[in-house]
Amino acid sequence: MENTQYKILLVEDDKLDQMAFKRFVEDNSLPYDCTLAGSVSEAKSMLISEQFDIVISDYSLGDGTAFDILEMVKEAPIILVTGVGDEETAIKAWKAGAYDYLIKDLERNYLRTVPITVENAVSHKKTERKLQLLSGAVTSTEDSVYITDMEDKIIFVNKAFCETYGYKEEEILGQKSNILWIGNQQNKNTRSVFQTRGVGSAWDVGFYHRRKDDSIFPVSLSRAIIKNVKGKEVAVVGIAHDISERILIEDELRTSNLKLEKLNQLKSGLAIVVSKEQKRLLEENNLDGVKRITDDFLDISRLDAGKMELKLVRVNFGEVVRQIAEELTPFAAEKNIELKCSVPDSELAVNADRDGIAQALSNFINNAIISSPSNGHINVQVKDTGNGIATEIYDDGEVIDGAEIQKIFSRSEWIEKLLAQHAEGSTPGEPQVTSGRSLLMGLELLIAKELVEIHGGCMWSETKDANQGHSLCFTLPKSGVQQEVPLAAVRPEQNFSDPL
Repeated sequence: MENTQYKILLVEDDKLDQMAFKRFVEDNSLPYDCTLAGSVSEAKSMLISEQFDIVISDYSLGDGTAFDILEMVKEAPIILVTGVGDEETAIKAWKAGAYDYLIKDLERNYLRTVPITVENAVSHKKTERKLQLLSGAVTSTEDSVYITDMEDKIIFVNKAFCETYGYKEEEILGQKSNILWIGNQQNKNTRSVFQTRGVGSAWDVGFYHRRKDDSIFPVSLSRAIIKNVKGKEVAVVGIAHDISERILIEDELRTSNLKLEKLNQLKSGLAIVVSKEQKRLLEENNLDGVKRITDDFLDISRLDAGKMELKLVRVNFGEVVRQIAEELTPFAAEKNIELKCSVPDSELAVNADRDGIAQALSNFINNAIISSPSNGHINVQVKDTGNGIATEIYDDGEVIDGAEIQKIFSRSEWIEKLLAQHAEGSTPGEPQVTSGRSLLMGLELLIAKELVEIHGGCMWSETKDANQGHSLCFTLPKSGVQQEVPLAAVRPEQNFSDPL
């Protein structure tokens, strides 16, 4: 018996029995702090003001019975004391909530059983409270809990299990736990065991389980053996935590890291190509070319780092188009190219960064001039579409394959092609000049495309004639910059052949 002090309330209306109980406690040095009550009313008063570890009550009291005490006591276990031959009443009290009962004999020998009965009652109450806490925890946890016997038959599941696996309790009880596993139907995406990132730098083992509807999902699983008081294994507890969200995040991080790694490799490769081109231009004393290609590479870097500062103001887009066309007309004239622009007389106001929009437009038109043959024609048309402004830059030069244009707009494909060209080395003709021009055109188109998208617009390429003529088109919303631009913007329905 543990040497623990128990606070006991003895409800007994017989003075002699009260004295006998106290004397027994003192003679046996029992660790009891005893409080005496001689009636139901006195006991109720004490129970209101104090808390007791255990209540021992005689059945028959002057102003009531032990049943009146039972109705009031909720936490402390109650031991009922009855007279000889009153076992039937004691059993009724036991069914009503009493922990145990003692038979009072004339010699008061029943007192000898008090210590062990008190110890068992308190121990039982502690166990009961622990079980209540455990039951509440198992019931309320969001993890799926299931218990199997030693033959692997499921004998308990909590609410979360039923919700996660889709089974009703009566459907799963009695089933073998291997019903939860994917078995031999696994594939490379649903292997039965896998590694997943745990806390910190640690790795956990994950498993794939199957729901009632045959859908498969990943779980982290912990299992524990339950033993009885004799140490015999009697059951197995399994706790499964759905880690679908964690696996999804891990996959996204893995994909993002791979993309970032590839992007960094491409950027390093592009930097090498730019460096070689700068060196070539310096050898030719082409300082303007060096400055231009350097500025473009720096702009790409700023766009990647999100450090391209935009100052939104009200901009008349029509005036910007006319200004850029006027500035590039002499460059077009050097190749005997006619550059025309068609802009509505009404104000085409957008909320935008003027320098950014002007740079994008200049890059588009400049590339059209470089790509066009001598004696060619370039026409810049602008239309008000209501919520936005649509622009087409058309040249009647050689038709460019749509896939090639898409490669330029797709930075990774363009850089890979550029690196491949440089890796092949020099070829007859003018490979270095051609490569340098491709580099400059590609950089300017990428910058222009990203500037348009930063402003919430989208761009595309189209061909009107199978043999001749090519257009670069883009739209700008009148509302201004969007924080997030979709990767595949929807091309607006716009027919540039309609009269302006």
